Amino acid sequence: MKIEILDDDLSRRVYDVEKFENSEEDIVYIDSSDKENSAVEILKAYKNGVKQVLFDASNQSIQELLKEVDFKDVDFSMLLFSSGTTGKPVGAFKTKENLEIEVKGFMKIIEQYQPKKVIATVPFVHVYGILTAIILPYLSGIDLFFKKHFLPHDLLESIEPNSFVVTTPLYIKSLLRLGETKDLSDVLFASSTAPLDEKSAKEFIEKFNTNLIQLFGSTETGGIAYKEQNDTLWKALPNVKVSTNEKSLLKINSPFISELLYEDGFKNTNKEVQSFDYVEFEGERFKIIGRDSQIFKVAGKRFSTLHVEEILESMSSVKKAFVVVKYNEGELKDETLEIYLESVKAISLKEINKILREKIGNIKFPIKLKVVEKIPTTAVGKKIIPL
Repeated sequence: MKIEILDDDLSRRVYDVEKFENSEEDIVYIDSSDKENSAVEILKAYKNGVKQVLFDASNQSIQELLKEVDFKDVDFSMLLFSSGTTGKPVGAFKTKENLEIEVKGFMKIIEQYQPKKVIATVPFVHVYGILTAIILPYLSGIDLFFKKHFLPHDLLESIEPNSFVVTTPLYIKSLLRLGETKDLSDVLFASSTAPLDEKSAKEFIEKFNTNLIQLFGSTETGGIAYKEQNDTLWKALPNVKVSTNEKSLLKINSPFISELLYEDGFKNTNKEVQSFDYVEFEGERFKIIGRDSQIFKVAGKRFSTLHVEEILESMSSVKKAFVVVKYNEGELKDETLEIYLESVKAISLKEINKILREKIGNIKFPIKLKVVEKIPTTAVGKKIIPL
């Protein structure tokens, strides 16, 4: 396997993973500050069986946690972090078995596309990038290619026949906005980290005559399910068992789950996780309604803030929408929808109420509307509240 990096000045560097020297280190700490360095160090450590702690360099909470807790005596291959339900970092300890059984199962799903190269737009210190852009090419013996700063046009230009492109909804939507197109019928795109709406998925497949697989999972659980092309229902990944509890929240039992977590202390999962995702099953497949924190009710029916975002982004003047449910304890109206819009023109609350009433019915609780210059996103494309 080789790693090829393209710089902004179009110079290239190539690393041969097979020639990486042996390491005598017990544990390494790898952050996200340099994409090239993280890819090289992760593969070097993985090849040598060195424990590695991977984290986002911009997350101060994780850095403070690493100073307080010593993980050296814990048996693991990779330690990854996510934000828990309280917003505090949760450490997920991944064994080599966790990682490789998932990747090998996924490789069987995509083998029909005969991938010969992985092209990655994602960071390598999060579980999605680790599995699909680091371990998958390593186990498959195919090369990894990336650019330090991938613009949509750069990505389109870099794609060769039989490429496997590991990306996010942000790039999918950016490619859709390009004036140019290209026949990518022998290319497979993977999208994860955030939902991709059905309309964008369909338009993307049709515009580029290409193939798309979407992945649903989390740091703690690893991959949970996937859907191909513009399917509306999710199918559990091989070896994953999915069910619901009495509240219709998704429960996962899987060999990909981190057996050991760290959240204000060490916790054992017994390979089972209760998620906060509302789902509806149709046979063996399911539809994701939304997370518990993203759900509100209209006339007794659950709706997701993601659905509201899709409705608002269908308005011609709206570039991006971000909707948050705020719970106001002790107040008469205990739920408020906070709506942030990135728009090319002013939009009134009256207009918002009108389109929502047409699409989902009359919302009986307050809406706070904020039109902002920009709705920021994280490195993997997740929307965050503007300052």
